[in-house]
Amino acid sequence: MSTQENVVLISLIGKGKVEENGYRKAGYYFKETEEVVYTSFFGAALYKVLKKLGYRINQWLVFGTRHSNWSELVSALDDNDDNREDLDGLIEWYLKVYQEEQKGISNEMLSKWEALLSGKIPGVRLLAVDPLDYEVYINTMLKEFRDEKCKVVLDITHAYRHMPVIIAFSMMVLKYIKNICGVTVYYGALDMGKFVDDLPAESVPVLRIDLINELVSIAESLATFNNSGYFVDLLSLIGIENTERTYFWLEMNRQPRSQLIHITETLQTISKGNDYKASIANYLNEQLKPLLSPTLDRRMVERAKLFFSKKQYLKALILLYEGIIIGIGRKYGFDDYLNCNSRENIREYIKKNANSLFTDPQKEIYYKLEYTRNAAVHGSQPRGTQDTVEQFSTFEQLFEEAVKLYEDIICGY
Repeated sequence: MSTQENVVLISLIGKGKVEENGYRKAGYYFKETEEVVYTSFFGAALYKVLKKLGYRINQWLVFGTRHSNWSELVSALDDNDDNREDLDGLIEWYLKVYQEEQKGISNEMLSKWEALLSGKIPGVRLLAVDPLDYEVYINTMLKEFRDEKCKVVLDITHAYRHMPVIIAFSMMVLKYIKNICGVTVYYGALDMGKFVDDLPAESVPVLRIDLINELVSIAESLATFNNSGYFVDLLSLIGIENTERTYFWLEMNRQPRSQLIHITETLQTISKGNDYKASIANYLNEQLKPLLSPTLDRRMVERAKLFFSKKQYLKALILLYEGIIIGIGRKYGFDDYLNCNSRENIREYIKKNANSLFTDPQKEIYYKLEYTRNAAVHGSQPRGTQDTVEQFSTFEQLFEEAVKLYEDIICGY
């Protein structure tokens, strides 16, 4: 995460355990600065460390309940602030907030506390929510997030366990509605010191969980592939770079067979691992292998089937129809069948020889496919095939019949 990017920090604040001198504190050890920060509210420590590292925190959204320890936000203030008058005023209000939050802080008190803190912490927002109102988090963030591009730092340490889960899933939606370009998750692991080596005495580890951001990107790329067939981003995330040209060639019906062979062989190697990337590689390999056919017509039909499975129906229809035309041209001796100018000659040949090329049911399927293709591409009135462009079930039936037609007349099945 670049220090030049705008950052929105999101924290959850819970109800701390009260001890003799206030809320129980923990010493959180940050690897980034190699320091231990003592506080009862991890978000305050994270805020100070991020500021020390030079991050531009434009907003700090703090979610909690009426009984959260809002007073502990005072620990996010600069320890070296020498404006005693301001600090004395804040300490006075700190005591008032501390007393009131024991029984449930009021909106008025929380708003006043936020206003006082914002003079020292620009962009801070104290957001008391009903923890059983599951929609409040995303609805609030939709209102609070500005339109400017930003990265999110999500602190999932405190509050009820379901609250950070809902916020984390909300981020997956907000990334598309707001201008969010990445999410980093931090967790103050109070009881995990025994799992971390070289931890300073009497401190607890701070976990920066970058894997979550990677998994979100993989989920988004998988969804893109499953809906469109675009594989470039997904391949990049599992370690196969520079495949944009290969995808473009596939889209343009070029012949990137050697590139596809390289991709599928690399996927095969990755799939031999024992992690999540291996499973993704195996899935992708099974999807892409059918595109390795040496003939253009077979590749087009396989891509048609791929796009049909991804609900890209117009692409599937065009590819299947053109694949059948090219396949007939190749099978019946058109030397220039790959030349787009010869397609009309092949269609004319089919028209003149339909009775010998097809059985009667096959001929009906072919012409129905052709009429449907023309109606879909040009938006024209189909001749007797209205159901195939307006009813999915009949279009699906036609598509399956046309695939079988290709197999029967081109491959001799």
